[in-house]
Amino acid sequence: MTITEKDFGGFIKGDEKSFEIIFRQYYKTLVSFAMHYGLEQMEAEDVVIEVMHRIWEKRTEVQSAAALNSLFFTAVQNRTINVVRNLKNRNRILQSQEQQEKEFYNYVTEEEITRLLDEAIKALPEKCRTVILLVLQGKTTAEIAGEMGISVNTVRTYKMRAIRILQDRLSGNPFILWMILLRLDSTPLGRY
Repeated sequence: MTITEKDFGGFIKGDEKSFEIIFRQYYKTLVSFAMHYGLEQMEAEDVVIEVMHRIWEKRTEVQSAAALNSLFFTAVQNRTINVVRNLKNRNRILQSQEQQEKEFYNYVTEEEITRLLDEAIKALPEKCRTVILLVLQGKTTAEIAGEMGISVNTVRTYKMRAIRILQDRLSGNPFILWMILLRLDSTPLGRY
């Protein structure tokens, strides 16, 4: 691309018509150049417009048409690299924030589930509560029977009664109920 001496002279003097001619001459090429670094078209257009505006503001410092040509490409390249770096940093920060929010949500959810479950278990009749707590500790039916001084069938009865009560109390929270049932069924007592 060649800038005529007439357009360059007008540009330096602040002639908007000369600026418009030069702008139109370089705009598409500079946008394409910026996109080469990974920017989307709108981002590249923003970069080019910003660079052209800054150069227009400092036009009296430009020494020649060749220097202006070089300045356009160098300034667009530098600004594009900064924008790409900022976008990558912003994306990294956003991903980190999303991960932190997800971890926080999981923590709060787990705490709420634990609280609701603890309340439901505390409200169980004493023997049912004892059986469920021992089941949750991973004790077998036989171990619970021996520890409580009752039969294996009685342990199973207390467990089933506790499960029915928990089902009633946690019916408004099916996810919590599902978790407790899954946990109870995965313990040695759950496998008859």
